[in-house]
Amino acid sequence: MRRGLALLAGLLIGLVALLPARLLLPAPPLAATSVTGSIWQARLEGASLGAARLGSIGLAAQPAALLKGRLAWAVSGAVQGRLWRGPGGSGAETISATIAGGLMPGVASLTLVEAGAVLDAQGRCQSASGQAQVQLSPALGGQSTLAGALRCEAGALALPLASPDGRARLELVASAQGWQARLLLAGASPAETAALTAAGFGRDGDSLVQQQGGRW
Repeated sequence: MRRGLALLAGLLIGLVALLPARLLLPAPPLAATSVTGSIWQARLEGASLGAARLGSIGLAAQPAALLKGRLAWAVSGAVQGRLWRGPGGSGAETISATIAGGLMPGVASLTLVEAGAVLDAQGRCQSASGQAQVQLSPALGGQSTLAGALRCEAGALALPLASPDGRARLELVASAQGWQARLLLAGASPAETAALTAAGFGRDGDSLVQQQGGRW
């Protein structure tokens, strides 16, 4: 039995190693200018997430995951962590990265620290963990740093971030269908209201809001 399992694992490893590296790329918004290697060991050059630039990313398959019925890769370079995919879903673990630019106006960068998520076969968020920080440029309500933790909300991956005083907030939500981002400032002064209204913010209760979204 053990010898049969070993031969089966060897066959799977051999077959997987021959697959083209481009099969590693998921559906948009993740893209790359070039992909080299195989599904066993690959490199993505010029990787981007939508309009946000990531840089070079290396992917190295982890053969032990095949014994659990999964494909898994260690991620290195501009993004650090682990990705996996199986019959019942997919996920990411201990992801650390800084995504600069391209998210939405006013957001200079997004930093993920030990972030992770588990999605079911339909792409619904089952669990999420890790911390994130956003740098705003220009500052919003005198605040330039927002922080928060990843979580699941109604099957979507949510990242609510707030400034230390709670006035400035950024609400990011992503699902299998698309994404939505809401940048808010509560209790704006008349001068802040005039400046933000001119910049495209609208009124939502006692907050000024700029909202963007789209489909993958």
